[in-house]
Amino acid sequence: MRLLAGLCLLCWLATPLAAAERVVSIAPFLTDMVLQLDARSQLVGVLDDGQLHGELDKVARVGSYGTLSAERIVATHPDLVLAWTSGNPPALLERLRSWNIPVAEFDPQRLDDIDDMTLQLGELLDRKPQATVLASSFNHQLDQLREQQGANRARVFLQLWDNPLYTVAGDQLLSDALSLCGADNVFADLTGLAPQVGREGALVANPDTIIALADAGITAERWLDEWRRFPQLAAVEQQRLYVLDSDLLVRPTPAIIEGVGRLCELVRR
Repeated sequence: MRLLAGLCLLCWLATPLAAAERVVSIAPFLTDMVLQLDARSQLVGVLDDGQLHGELDKVARVGSYGTLSAERIVATHPDLVLAWTSGNPPALLERLRSWNIPVAEFDPQRLDDIDDMTLQLGELLDRKPQATVLASSFNHQLDQLREQQGANRARVFLQLWDNPLYTVAGDQLLSDALSLCGADNVFADLTGLAPQVGREGALVANPDTIIALADAGITAERWLDEWRRFPQLAAVEQQRLYVLDSDLLVRPTPAIIEGVGRLCELVRR
């Protein structure tokens, strides 16, 4: 189904169409993309995640993650809906398509996917010059970070939560970011995107670096205090326990480059 959706999008992009003038975004990262492409005036509806930019105060809310409403979306009379393949209900997207509402799906899982998404959105929103500049700057900064890789590859445990422990698997964008930084994710072989792991499993993996990714409302230092109870752990012995603001890495847009840069700084210390 994802492949079919991708092929449909490519066919649509290849067809000469007027740029979408009434756009609904049902994913926060896609809302961010519309703003970064200076297409705010085209937004008529957004998903409300509780963290919307002030400039969107007058834009209609079509629901939250658990309460997205096809009827509210239709009420905005959109000529394009921007959707997240992994995060939006497939039944909702199919329902919108059954009403002949164009739906463009995106699901960036690698840093290089962000470049492709930016250019595709530039086409859809008639913002090709802005998209080209944005993608070019993003790729240039990625290349700079790649060039700074050192000879030694850190073995990193990315901690997303504590008790229970959640981490990042190999198919997740943050694992790709680690690789770009010249580091290895100790749980890259796990399936899924954010698998749960046991404390014992993390100790056996024996990472030389632990990075707690937490938003501003979480005191992640207490997570690191749990690891300090195990002085035999390489990351503890080498004093390589860090906290990184997850808000810098949570949305896959070109703006993620700031968070990737900080991630690289930590693993290269």
